Amino acid sequence: MEKFWTPERMAEAKPVEEQQARDALAQKELDQEAHQSEPKRERMLRSPSHTFKGIKEVGTFYWARKAGNDFPDRYDYRFCGGTVVPSPGKNLVVSAAHCFDSSDQNENMIFVPKHSSTDPKPYGMFPIKKGSIVKDPGYTGSKKSEENFTGVDVAFLATQPRGDGKKLEDVVGSIPMGFSTGFKHTMHVIGYPYLYGNGNYKPKQDPLSCTTPMKKFTTANARDSKGRLWRGGTFSEVHCDGYVGGTSGGPFIIAGSESPKVIGVTGGWMTGGHSANTSYSSYFDNDVKRIYEAAKAGEQPVGIKLPPLIDSVLPAAGTWKHAKSITNGYFALGSPVPEDRMDMFVKWSDGELTIYRGAGGNKNYFDKEFKVKGANALWRDHAEQIVAGDFTGDNGSDLIVRWSDGEVTLYPSVDENGFHGEYQLAAPNGTWKHAVVMTAGRFGGNKWQDDLVVRWSDGEVTLYQNTGNDKKLGSEIKVVSPGTSEAGTWKHSAQITAGDYAGDDTWDLVVRWSDGELTHYQDFTGTGSSWGEHQWKAPNSLWKHALVVSGGDFTDNPWSDDTIVRWSDGELTLYSNGNASGIGTEHQLVVPA
Repeated sequence: MEKFWTPERMAEAKPVEEQQARDALAQKELDQEAHQSEPKRERMLRSPSHTFKGIKEVGTFYWARKAGNDFPDRYDYRFCGGTVVPSPGKNLVVSAAHCFDSSDQNENMIFVPKHSSTDPKPYGMFPIKKGSIVKDPGYTGSKKSEENFTGVDVAFLATQPRGDGKKLEDVVGSIPMGFSTGFKHTMHVIGYPYLYGNGNYKPKQDPLSCTTPMKKFTTANARDSKGRLWRGGTFSEVHCDGYVGGTSGGPFIIAGSESPKVIGVTGGWMTGGHSANTSYSSYFDNDVKRIYEAAKAGEQPVGIKLPPLIDSVLPAAGTWKHAKSITNGYFALGSPVPEDRMDMFVKWSDGELTIYRGAGGNKNYFDKEFKVKGANALWRDHAEQIVAGDFTGDNGSDLIVRWSDGEVTLYPSVDENGFHGEYQLAAPNGTWKHAVVMTAGRFGGNKWQDDLVVRWSDGEVTLYQNTGNDKKLGSEIKVVSPGTSEAGTWKHSAQITAGDYAGDDTWDLVVRWSDGELTHYQDFTGTGSSWGEHQWKAPNSLWKHALVVSGGDFTDNPWSDDTIVRWSDGELTLYSNGNASGIGTEHQLVVPA
């Protein structure tokens, strides 16, 4: 081992193939920064990082894999991070399961504590015996299996003593494991990045350090840019600058005043992330503890049992960049869940109209796609605003469309079979050409979702109560008059939507402003000053990229307190169970392009 693993061979090692896709993303992001292009979401959130000497409990694995039968003497060198953790044998290192195929494919595998390019093996090297990689049996190393078991992307490797007979933990110590510790911690994240030819991070495995808050990240099943399906779940998330390919298996260590504990390793969702600056870990819960206990006993754990992976019907982010309008309602006649969930009605940039049937969280929120109308010039070029509501009072959902010539049309009882009639609420006219944004809700007129809110180009805000009654626009209430200071403010409302976020039957208005602020107006009626204002998000760059915001009911409670957001990079996000305090829990339905 000492003769084989020279510093030159270590320097030639590359990240595991599953992580190399991040390198291209990292280079793209750095190129964008160099040209001062529009920042991506991750750029706005991340913490700074820096190279450092490392710590003795954290290091890298190295192994040599034969290049193939055609080149029997040629090897590919790989590496991944790891952390020494306590064990009776004083020999265990925790890493990410996706780093390792079955152990018989690995040759000359070693663990090197506190490796760096200037001091490659300060504590020597510790061989890994074949057959001593412990991970969930379902995480076999094949592409399909890795995609199915993102929640247990954790492996423990047993080392052998180094050349002088000393055991790993006796030489460098260990960091305790933490399980089910929650998400509100300050983390010390360590990784060994490899970025091809970039000046910011050397193309060697120097340790990188980042101190950052950890957050909870929940996502549904989703496909990545290559079309691979990933099982969703709840993960630990951090935002650190430059954690590119090679950082897999590196630890998330509780930092600050708390006792240090390893509560994550870079991996999990999409083997650690789809961006150079956002990293994930499988949440260290009882399933990870079960694997750890088996590793300490020198055994393989009993495999986790998961339900069949449900494919997402939602297309990839490249397609969602073309979603021009999203409105939610009860369109699909059937439902896969006992309590019906709202469906998502989408107008695409080519005029195609699509319904995605709501199905609840256990079925990935949407389980079926219906094409209501194919690509066409009429809806592509002339349907300017589309809102859903129960304007006919039949407990189904209808659509109101504002056309480019100012006509306003009601389509009753729209479903997966298409349209069933048409009523003209306003003939083509110059006034309605200035209706910039619209939404529908239950704002005090009656028990139906048939009140229409319109923000006009001059900042005026108007409420039409009981719209659709007698096939006409409802009673007009002027909420904000043109020419006032309020109207000047409302000119900056980029998106408006509605829902029952307070859960008291009078619906609330949600506004996304041009500066990224997000505001919740509770119990909006359009009159008086009884409706309360709550700032969900202060002005920020991130929410400037929320191009489509639409409220609805997609989760188990009976209120329309969930919000769908389509971002500028094609990401689609569901925020569930919002209230006066905030927009709710984030669920990533479609990963960014």
